[in-house]
Amino acid sequence: MTSGYRDINIQLQEGVGAVYGKISQLGSNFFKMITDPTASLNGNVKTFDGQVAGHGGILQLPNGSLIKGTNNKFMPECYNFDPSFQKIQEQYLEGKQGPFINMQNLLLPYHNPNVIDIKLGTRLYDDMADEAKKQKMISLANNTTSAATGIQISALQVFDKPEQKIKKIGKTYGKMLTVENLPHALLRFFYNITEPVYKNSIYSNEEELDKSFLNREPSDYTVGFFKNILAQIYELRDAAYNSHVRIYGSSLCIIYETIEVAREVERRCQNPQAYVYPFTLHLIDFAHSSLVDPSLGEDQSLMTGLNNLIVIFENYLKTFNKL
Repeated sequence: MTSGYRDINIQLQEGVGAVYGKISQLGSNFFKMITDPTASLNGNVKTFDGQVAGHGGILQLPNGSLIKGTNNKFMPECYNFDPSFQKIQEQYLEGKQGPFINMQNLLLPYHNPNVIDIKLGTRLYDDMADEAKKQKMISLANNTTSAATGIQISALQVFDKPEQKIKKIGKTYGKMLTVENLPHALLRFFYNITEPVYKNSIYSNEEELDKSFLNREPSDYTVGFFKNILAQIYELRDAAYNSHVRIYGSSLCIIYETIEVAREVERRCQNPQAYVYPFTLHLIDFAHSSLVDPSLGEDQSLMTGLNNLIVIFENYLKTFNKL
């Protein structure tokens, strides 16, 4: 389940909307900011309950896709930058105030998804921010792990197998983390694919949570899972390095399916070369993005986050000579 970052290196078009056209090449599973004229509005429209971070107000259509209120003036301005926007078609949604934008539901292919939203970057504001907003974002970065690492866990959800229900962990969890225990929190989320490491103390301080999994040698399946995630982050880092953009406040959204471990291990053993780990990785949220002159070089804020994320995975695997 790759996201196909290779296409991000296409030539930028002229114009303000070009950055969005370029970023949209990140993969077929990325939130598509277009209205699907085939989306059925018949039936019940309900509040989307799969969101882990960001602003609310997202609704789910009967076909599983999502809608969110938007600025109607923005859409016509995009027509010249992406032919996909020309598919926009007005539809009446009974009992709802529009206009809306139709988005792909990244969770739709999953039965019991585990989701993490990792905010990237040491800088969380764009050049258009006023002084009050700028100072607020600087304070937020300095009082969390963002300023030092370029990584902050915005929120996450895990599927509790014994209780057979989703558990959501909000933004307070990520804000209380320190540079020292951030790696533990990140690794715990991914290690959870094969061995439950979240307990009833899930909302307690990170220091109180079980870290014993860090001392146990990971299974071959877990190692393969981590290496596959790393491969996609490498690809994303290379794409970001070669793109002349500044992206502030974006997130890396990683989703993996709750699995029957024994069955998946057997499937992998039967055909290891063809086996696909049940996860997807998406760079999301480009509200504060802009083109820059190539002479300005890489986006150091974004690259710091991606590089530190890579280091966390690599250091863990190196501990057990698995890299």
